[in-house]
Amino acid sequence: MSRMVGIDLGTTNSLVAWLNQARPEIIPNRNGQRLTPSVVGLDRAGHIHVGETARAQLTTHPESTVSEAKRLMGTSARIPLGSREYSPTEISAFILRQLKEDAERFFGERVNEAVVTVPAYFTDAQRQATRDAGELAGLKVERLLNEPTAAALAYGIDHLDAEKHVVVYDLGGGTFDVSVLEMFAGVLDVKASSGNARLGGADFDRLLMQELAARIEREYGLRALDDAHATARLKAAAELAKIALSSVSSTNVSLPFWGMVGGQPVSIAMEINRDRFEGLIDGLVRSTLEPVTAALRDANLAPAAVTDVVLVGGSSRVPLVQRKVAEFFGRPARHGVNPDEAIALGAAIQAGLKAGQVSAARGIMISDVSPFTLGVEISKRAFDELQNGHFSPIIPRNSTVPVSRTEVYSTTGHAQAEVEIRVFQGDAPLTRDNVFLDAYSVQGIPPGPAGSEKIAITFTYDVNGILHVKTKVLSTGKEAKLVVDKNKLRLSPEERERARERVERDWSPVVHPAEPTPPTPPPTASAGSGDDRERLISAAVAHLAAAPEAQRAMLRQLIEVLQLSAPGTTEAARADAALTDLLFELA
Repeated sequence: MSRMVGIDLGTTNSLVAWLNQARPEIIPNRNGQRLTPSVVGLDRAGHIHVGETARAQLTTHPESTVSEAKRLMGTSARIPLGSREYSPTEISAFILRQLKEDAERFFGERVNEAVVTVPAYFTDAQRQATRDAGELAGLKVERLLNEPTAAALAYGIDHLDAEKHVVVYDLGGGTFDVSVLEMFAGVLDVKASSGNARLGGADFDRLLMQELAARIEREYGLRALDDAHATARLKAAAELAKIALSSVSSTNVSLPFWGMVGGQPVSIAMEINRDRFEGLIDGLVRSTLEPVTAALRDANLAPAAVTDVVLVGGSSRVPLVQRKVAEFFGRPARHGVNPDEAIALGAAIQAGLKAGQVSAARGIMISDVSPFTLGVEISKRAFDELQNGHFSPIIPRNSTVPVSRTEVYSTTGHAQAEVEIRVFQGDAPLTRDNVFLDAYSVQGIPPGPAGSEKIAITFTYDVNGILHVKTKVLSTGKEAKLVVDKNKLRLSPEERERARERVERDWSPVVHPAEPTPPTPPPTASAGSGDDRERLISAAVAHLAAAPEAQRAMLRQLIEVLQLSAPGTTEAARADAALTDLLFELA
């Protein structure tokens, strides 16, 4: 019997967890870390890397490295990786494959099933792309679980007897979700969800990066965003500064050997304070309160009636976020769960429930909601004229799932023999402003006057976000069915099979040792020797996973300087000496 795990497939980091004697636990990756960076890289030998080793080359080889692929899920985007090109689904499959292998190494047995989390506000196309990524990675995705719901599970497992209204505010690296839940007698009942699938901490990084770039140009006369390498370095520096400003009021941004001025190398040193950073991101943070307001309104709940506010997602650590949420609800948020790990832990609990590892005596039950309104396109008469393109809701947003609802419609034309059923999601009154999902035709309608024939349309929306549509011609009983799982942006079965073969072929286990042993750095490595330089860089990369955060940041900077500097130059010699000293310090 294979294991079932819970996976948080995140924009910035991904985690895998399991249920150990009714308690969820994070499974460490091959480097002993609990978080695996959601970064995929291609090395010079053509091997795929995932995690810290890939992130180490993000600033030096941006053309062969990709991050934040989750933000492109459900789109037709193609992602270049060196000389190759992948879909966002395939990039996510590499990340899931790495998590799968880490879990298999941990258990010593196969892992073939998983509960995978998705943002509550992910569209049908994004959910299908996530499910496909799991399939390409060799995983049967037993359940797609909304991220705030997973976090609520992690929080609720220690509050099973409580009766309270809880708001889960989930601000991750690339997405924002909010869910309103009612907890009572072991039941976690999701009342409403809302969010923004295009807002997260990466947007904070982008604004800070633009601020730093403007200062570099103003103070040093150097263009900071003219090439991919410079952009990648500055983005990494902005992310480190953002993290630092969550605990200190100001921090220094250091970019050694940034460029040349007057034939001399120039290193960048700037200070950024929290006040300036908060001024940059204030509008984005305020915008998260709009979905919060919408979710509370749909749940018929006032902010004062909320018992607990739970913050999850790494970006919820930003002090401005915590202050704005506290001001909105009139009380500080709870800190009972790890913001980085809560979603994976909740996914592990759901996996345990699916696998029967949680006894009925624990009394855990969970419900979720449909994040979008689902309906069909209809025609309406106005001033004796038939107007097309109107949206008729069948399942309102925030309906508890699984849910099944039926609406009855009439033919609009004389002797009409066929009806096209066009399915949409959204809340706009006109279909042109909503998202088209799928369509099919119902034929064999008995001829008659307009309006004489009735067609019943039934929508059934399941817990995995899959919509089943059934139509029935009432006069004849003739039925037609549709499963909305072939969004036009989704890979076809043939494309999925080719993608599966490509992922299998390109995935190389040789670059994923069970326990990497860092080589000892040569004490006299010279920047002028190509072999010595490569050995020194390899030693530094091997130390990245275990190094403390401060030294890890310096390691990354020195690695990129050494890789970008020409052999034999003063810059290379300085970076070589500094990196050798740092490695001896870490040895």
